[in-house]
Amino acid sequence: MRLPPALHRFDAPVTRQFVKYGIVGAANTILTFVIYTVSVLAIGVPYPLALIVGYIVGSLNSYLLNRHWTFRTGDAAHAHGTAGPRFAIVQVFAIAVNEVALYLLVHHAAVHKILAQAILTLPVLAVTFFVNRAWSFAAPAEP
Repeated sequence: MRLPPALHRFDAPVTRQFVKYGIVGAANTILTFVIYTVSVLAIGVPYPLALIVGYIVGSLNSYLLNRHWTFRTGDAAHAHGTAGPRFAIVQVFAIAVNEVALYLLVHHAAVHKILAQAILTLPVLAVTFFVNRAWSFAAPAEP
C-alpha cells in the first residue's frame, strides 16, 4: 500500500517498530492486570506477590513478542546471551522509575493513583522502546 507523500515519514521502520512495541505493551499491561486481579481476588495471593508474578509473566511475554515480532532479532542477540539479560535490566529499571514517579505524582502532586499510572504509561513505553531497540535487541557488535 502506498502512503500519500505527507505520510511517508510515518512509514519508517522505527515508527512501525514503535507501534508494534505499543501493541505488545498494551497486551502485557492487560496480561499483568488480569494475573494480578485473579491472583488477589480468586486465589487470595497477597497483592505485593501478585504484582510481582504479574510483572514476571508480562515481562516474559514482552520479551518473546518483542524479540520475534517487534525487533525480529530471532536468535541473533539471544544466541550471544545479550538480549535476555539486557531486556531484564531495562524492565527492572523501568519498573523502579515508574514506582518512584508514581509515588511522586500520587503523594506530592495529589494525582489519583489510577490516573497517575495512566499518565506514566506512555513516557515509560517510549523510553523503554528506544533503550530496548538500541541496546537490548541490537545485534551484537562483530569482534
